[in-house]
Amino acid sequence: MDDLWGYRGNTVVIDGAASGMGLAATKLLLDLGADIYALDLNEPPVPVKKYIKTDLGDKASIDAAVEQLPRQVRALFCCAGLPGPPFSDTDVVTVNFVGHRHLIEKLVPRMTPQEGAIAIISSLAGAMWRFHGLFFQELLDTKGFDEGKSWVLANTAKMKTGQGGYGFSKECLCAYSRHKAIELAQKGLRINVLSPAATETPMFKYFRDQFGDALDQWKVGRFATPEDMGHPLVFLNSSMAGYISGQELLIDNGLSAIMEFAPIAQA
Repeated sequence: MDDLWGYRGNTVVIDGAASGMGLAATKLLLDLGADIYALDLNEPPVPVKKYIKTDLGDKASIDAAVEQLPRQVRALFCCAGLPGPPFSDTDVVTVNFVGHRHLIEKLVPRMTPQEGAIAIISSLAGAMWRFHGLFFQELLDTKGFDEGKSWVLANTAKMKTGQGGYGFSKECLCAYSRHKAIELAQKGLRINVLSPAATETPMFKYFRDQFGDALDQWKVGRFATPEDMGHPLVFLNSSMAGYISGQELLIDNGLSAIMEFAPIAQA
């Protein structure tokens, strides 16, 4: 029964570790004995193994960060992201999807077979990805950071379809992880997505600015806390989830069920 989580003494890489859900996950991982390498524009307020300043919108910054990471990685947590306005759609999709995909592809060869796992924070905004493949498949088909960013810069109109750059980027993450799970299964590695409902992180103020009081209809009882998301994220990469891969875990206090069976106004 010792170390059910499987993190003690193992190397964990987490981007977006300085705030919000990433910080909540980082705190729990510290308690579980992980050696944490934190990638962020800001230094985390907790004692990680190593902090590496990283800009997920910049290929060179990602590559430089990877060069400073150990040769073997037990788990990768992808938590950083941009919320949409006031950031441009091109910046949002580059950071949220293109940068994360590049980081994942660089670290997969370093991951421990039969133990390595990747957990990505998406959003309920990406939950409809199965119905929108025509919009994002072209980006998923690009190879590498440079080709992906070139597509983003050339296809602003496509990214505005539906929920704009934010929703588009989250749909891309969901679809990518599902497809990637097939490849990773052959290597004994896992990948999953966590899709949160509205959560009171530092990013929350941008959603409030964008949606105003209308944001309140997307909660059940209360808005989520960072811990409500960070803790199940840690579970997804843990040894206790060792046979879970290619899945999308919606954390919304029942909101998606309400949306399926009753008008949203009743939420």
